[in-house]
Amino acid sequence: MAKDRPKLQGQNVTIRDVAGALDLSITTVSRALGGYSDVGAKTRERVVRTANRLGYRPNRNAQRLATRRTHVLAWIQSDNDRNYVDPHFVEVLAGVLRGVRAKKYEVTLSSDTPERQIAVYDRYVHDKSVDGFIVNLPQPDDSRISYLLETGRPFVVHGREWRSDRYFWVDIDNFGIFRALTQVMVKSGHERIAFINGDERFSFASERRRGVEAALDGLGLPRATVCIYNSIHPMGHIGHHLTERAISEFAPTAFLYSSVLMAIEGQVALAQAGLVTGETVAVATMDDCLHHIDLTPYQGRMCFARSSLSEAGALVATELIRVCETAGTPHGVIVPTTFEFARNVNTTRLDMVDGCV
Repeated sequence: MAKDRPKLQGQNVTIRDVAGALDLSITTVSRALGGYSDVGAKTRERVVRTANRLGYRPNRNAQRLATRRTHVLAWIQSDNDRNYVDPHFVEVLAGVLRGVRAKKYEVTLSSDTPERQIAVYDRYVHDKSVDGFIVNLPQPDDSRISYLLETGRPFVVHGREWRSDRYFWVDIDNFGIFRALTQVMVKSGHERIAFINGDERFSFASERRRGVEAALDGLGLPRATVCIYNSIHPMGHIGHHLTERAISEFAPTAFLYSSVLMAIEGQVALAQAGLVTGETVAVATMDDCLHHIDLTPYQGRMCFARSSLSEAGALVATELIRVCETAGTPHGVIVPTTFEFARNVNTTRLDMVDGCV
């Protein structure tokens, strides 16, 4: 066996140097570093250990020429400055960055007006500068999804619309979660419920409305049992206003919130009206595990449907990388949801939620 050669000072270590140090072929070393299964575990371990010791770093340009892959993903946003200070977006972004880092990929983030977004997708598709696309906040009959389905380029949607059997997606059970939360409020004796929903131009919010309405229909209650108030995207900075408006217009005994951010903002309005969460008014909310919010004071007083946006972002990234590398039959992944119920609420005989833990 050839002895390991010392790294040559002032020169880049190439895959040929690693192969020579181990008396192996360049092909074997390349496939070992690429993780191919036809290289034995012991050989792969030797190659990786020697490559690290010699200071070998893969030539990304050479890899791209050989594999026709860039190891770059694209995430194109609508040109809205508020997106970049929205805690929900920040959580997803943190997860995406964690996911691509683990697989040694990169993500390029760009934006344009809604009218020009397809042109940005088209540029990336034709210059082949990215391997695949992240699509978030889908709308019904989303034009971005239509374009990507036509081009056949890899993509994963965070969320879904009516063609979800034709592409890969990662989502929570928006319908089931809000059906269950509505059932909890009704079975706990509430007949005047305010639902502070998200922007119903987007599929997640329209699915949550459908879940609320399905719960009422299943319990034989009129739709007027719940009064729905819609925020605009991004959610936040309107929770106080919509809560205040609901109190003055509808006098609800219970609130459903589409975001814990709006639920916390609504606490000031409730207090100003002399209402106490968990005592004189019930509150249930989606909790996306926003890291900057401490919910400890509300445990036992609010109902939470909890699912981490950060974990969803990481899953979107890893799913897209898998699709780029191995393709496969389109399918979806339901991100698990856990429920934490307030004291003195009725949780008997709830309809099951997909991905409920």
